[in-house]
Amino acid sequence: MTLFTRRGALATMAGIAMGMSTLALPAFAASDYPNQPINMLVGYGAGGQTDLIARAAAQVLAEQLGQPVNVINKPGAGGAVAARELQQAAADGYTLMFHSNTVINSAPFIVERVDFTPEDFDYAGMITAYQVGMAAPKDAPFNNITEFVAWAKQNPGFAYGALSPEARLYMDELAKANELDANIVPLQSGSEMISALLGNQVVMAFSGGIHYRYPDELKTVSALTSFRHPSAPDVPTIEEEGYELAMDSRTIILAPKGTPREILETISTALKAAETNPEFIKITEAADIPISYYDLDAAATEMVETYNKNKGIMQAAGLID
Repeated sequence: MTLFTRRGALATMAGIAMGMSTLALPAFAASDYPNQPINMLVGYGAGGQTDLIARAAAQVLAEQLGQPVNVINKPGAGGAVAARELQQAAADGYTLMFHSNTVINSAPFIVERVDFTPEDFDYAGMITAYQVGMAAPKDAPFNNITEFVAWAKQNPGFAYGALSPEARLYMDELAKANELDANIVPLQSGSEMISALLGNQVVMAFSGGIHYRYPDELKTVSALTSFRHPSAPDVPTIEEEGYELAMDSRTIILAPKGTPREILETISTALKAAETNPEFIKITEAADIPISYYDLDAAATEMVETYNKNKGIMQAAGLID
């Protein structure tokens, strides 16, 4: 038989009150958001394209939200290091991540111990599209993939630069299909990639689009997207040259799983202001980075669709079952 006492009843009531109070906290926090500075992780080093857009977006968000947005670079494993840290953060909107969606929709298929899925995070929107391509010095003796392959066969042991696991995938597949001998030079940021190209440390590198800022020194050898680049409309895509490897990517704001929708909507609305923000437009145009805004729901849908498409590419390449 259960014995009820006055002290027990009071303890039970207090426990219930504490539980109700805890449950009420997220709604209260969401309605008051933001009331303190926000940290925004970037999974690449400073100076690259993603870092450039992250800092421009942070300025827009700060203006719209009325709180500082601090960009914190956490390079490593193509963004996986920063994403792991984000997973450990409180789901309160004060720790976010600005990155390429490839950290979720392709890296898990080709990087050991990276197993993210679209369901592991929440999303607050996308803002730019990457003009991902193979870049080379202007005087390189090849202008497209077909010519590059022919040159590479005559120059075994050549060095190429790769900033992400996806970049390695492209070269691995080209090398496997054409029996090429390639040596990778790992890079930590877009600025390192540019330095490697301009310093002739590599003959070719995979770029998220930052190479378009150097039109007199660098050129695009192939568009690695499903579309031709607005900045190089005459350069064929990798699919047009016979390799079914095109993977589109966009910059996205990620949040820890469980972040209240009200907070995500607040961030998404603030991010949309970047579309018409003069300074943001100036920065993206100067860097040849197309603006392409997706709200939180469209971003979530895009993540699932690209995850499934890229998984099919990896399966066709024999990298996963």
